[in-house]
Amino acid sequence: MAQTHEWMFYEVMWRSWAGRAQVPYPVPWWAQQAFRRWSDDFDAGTYDSKEGAFASNALYRYWGMVGVKDHRQESLIGQAGEIEPVYDKYCLSFFLFDPATGALHLPQLTDGGTVEQRMEAPHLPVALTTFRTADGVEFVQRTFAVPVGARQRDAVVTRVTVGSATGQPREGLLCAAVLAAGPSGFQRHDRNGREITDRRLTFLRYLPAEQRVETNSGWGPVFDTAPEQYGVYGNPEFSDDPDTYVHHSPFRDLVMGGKLNGSAEAQDQVAGLCSAVFTWPYRVAEDELTEVDVRLPVDLYAGADDLAELRATPAAELESANREFWTDKLTRQGVQPELPRPVAHLTDMFRQARSQLLILSDLGEIHPGPTVYDSFWIRDSSVEATACSLVGDSALAEHQLGTHYPLKFNRGGGRIGPCAEYGFYGGPHEKDDREWDSNGQALWALGRFDRTRGPAAAFGAKMYQPYVVDGARWLRDNRDGYGLLHSGWSAEHLGERDKPHYWDDLWGLAGLYEAARLAERIGAPEVSELWGAFDDLKSATAASVRWVLGEQARRGAWETFIPTGPGDVGRLDSTMIGAAAYFHPLRLHMGSKLGDDVDRAARCTLDTMYAHFVTGGFRHEAAWNAYGPYLTMQLAHAYLLAGDPERADTLLGWVGGAGFPRTQDRAVALGAWNEQHAFPIASDFHEVPDRHWYMGDIPHGWAAAEYLLLVRDILFFEADEDRDPHLYIAPGVRPHWVPDGESVAVEDAPTLFGRPFGYRLTHDAGARTVTVRIGAAPDGARFVYPCRFGPVLSAVADGRQVDVSAFGDDVHVPAGTREIVVTYA
Repeated sequence: MAQTHEWMFYEVMWRSWAGRAQVPYPVPWWAQQAFRRWSDDFDAGTYDSKEGAFASNALYRYWGMVGVKDHRQESLIGQAGEIEPVYDKYCLSFFLFDPATGALHLPQLTDGGTVEQRMEAPHLPVALTTFRTADGVEFVQRTFAVPVGARQRDAVVTRVTVGSATGQPREGLLCAAVLAAGPSGFQRHDRNGREITDRRLTFLRYLPAEQRVETNSGWGPVFDTAPEQYGVYGNPEFSDDPDTYVHHSPFRDLVMGGKLNGSAEAQDQVAGLCSAVFTWPYRVAEDELTEVDVRLPVDLYAGADDLAELRATPAAELESANREFWTDKLTRQGVQPELPRPVAHLTDMFRQARSQLLILSDLGEIHPGPTVYDSFWIRDSSVEATACSLVGDSALAEHQLGTHYPLKFNRGGGRIGPCAEYGFYGGPHEKDDREWDSNGQALWALGRFDRTRGPAAAFGAKMYQPYVVDGARWLRDNRDGYGLLHSGWSAEHLGERDKPHYWDDLWGLAGLYEAARLAERIGAPEVSELWGAFDDLKSATAASVRWVLGEQARRGAWETFIPTGPGDVGRLDSTMIGAAAYFHPLRLHMGSKLGDDVDRAARCTLDTMYAHFVTGGFRHEAAWNAYGPYLTMQLAHAYLLAGDPERADTLLGWVGGAGFPRTQDRAVALGAWNEQHAFPIASDFHEVPDRHWYMGDIPHGWAAAEYLLLVRDILFFEADEDRDPHLYIAPGVRPHWVPDGESVAVEDAPTLFGRPFGYRLTHDAGARTVTVRIGAAPDGARFVYPCRFGPVLSAVADGRQVDVSAFGDDVHVPAGTREIVVTYA
């Protein structure tokens, strides 16, 4: 049953949307999409009612994000420039009003004017929203987050300038609305308890002497320039009629009378839908501008001293400092992929993905999202930390793995379901949902980071006891009668929690492999013990996979595929995506660690998935009924490592578009991926499922990490680092990427060999040659250049002819080579 405020919000939005021709109302983008193709169907397993699902914004969870590196709170930006400075608190939105005609111009409504939105630059987390009315008035809104004052507390600053787009004289009112509903929804309330705070605006007050708004018990917007007019609205009669909110609102007062109620305080104890509007006059012509700056506290501020500190630095200085910080961090530090014109946007998205992980980091603990996923998972963090370490953000990776992982290492003597508590990596998420993949992920991430940091850092030696050894022993000692990890919810997208999943076993193998190799590197006495644990799990996993493949063949299945687990024989659905981990990120195919027959089956599984579940991106209808952006990247990465860069490139093309979806010619996201990508948004409503779908959080940290790892490995990746170390150069660079005379390059990039690597590849189409000049390189690692431009005719390494007859179009050259020149047909 719907709660009162959920029902009221549902009714007010419907009625405001239906009456928008008479009185425009800033109905949020996500609510408009729900109305565009309404369905009474909702996820009854998560929400109590359709009104509760609607108020929670269950279906259209898209927005932009700004924030401060390594601070706790991220801020959200809506499709019309709306600002949600703190998740589940309140929203600030700008619009224009013409007193002469009584016309309200709301950027939320398509007939109010045109909206263009983007990040100011790929390396700048500054949301730029431009709104232009039909009569040529334009406002430009720049929104960013900065640390303020001696204590470096967070605040969002939004700077709005109004001008004449045509140069003709224009005048009117710039207006700012404080509203309860924002980009993320109205009030999140679900059966999982994801109701972090009560978002309802039950009390709203403007303090003219301080030019500050109070929202419930917290601070709302602080205006640098006092508004000329204001009005605060609530429900003083405690009415339970939705029309009360429709007929007594600042928007109706402006349209009907041209002015606001002048009240400074209101309450609404029924629905929590208090609102307020503030106005500033503008008179502009030619290149004249009217500017209004607003500061929105994010961290806790209280008292006159805090207000003075919040206001002390001019907004222009804060903006300049923010620009310089991010420009230095993302264009001068870390890995800087240099890509040719046809794919230069991939570099832009690379920098943007880096910024997202840095912002999603909460004091060194990377969270996979800014709202419902604003907490810590071992699974997501293992990929995120590894990505950070390989793109040059090593300090963040070390803080996460070296500080936060030990905090998730359980030391108690109790039980977690069928497993021992001691030695298990995980907090509430992993414990409550029986996520048995976490130990393998922790060991894998620790081992990979030790490789990247190199022996001088001794990271692995510092973490070995007890975090590596006892974490590995937990994997050895907590398995079922078949030698596999127990049933659980695993990665949550792989099937039911009462079944076992190969995903857990594959991660366990990768973790034990890294643990054993770490023991070898530091000369620890547990080497044979750890290899024994690896071999035992390897035997059990391989035997189980072989049994499943045999049983499927016996039942007449003509396609070869590894299903999600041994309890799902013959299950040909999208949950089999878990098998992609065999290639990426775990690289179990290198050396055929589970046997040649299992390796062949894993490769066939990729093709089975592509045939059944890819239409542009990977469709995960079995679990989400939506596209999976990060799953699409995993599949692309698997194809890259399995030797099919063409399919990897095709999937990457879809990924690029999915980061910038548009509906009704408006931007939906600004270079970021949700955990899910709804079919209606991906198709601009040409495809609308007949049942509900699931959506998580955006920007999704795991997705950002997958993108970074994919682009990095397209440029180069390591192979067989423990037996025959070598580097693949430009393995995913496609011929159409590199026009004549252009180059692909990377400099001083971290590697799993503990030493940096760099090269420059230049294409001469006329001479039909590719020249690779190698810069910094790890000692003892040979190189492989897989030429994608055409059949290789000859190759020269440092002036010496190379035999190219043995490896097809893969050119192998020895360690220490500085230049490779390849001629192709």
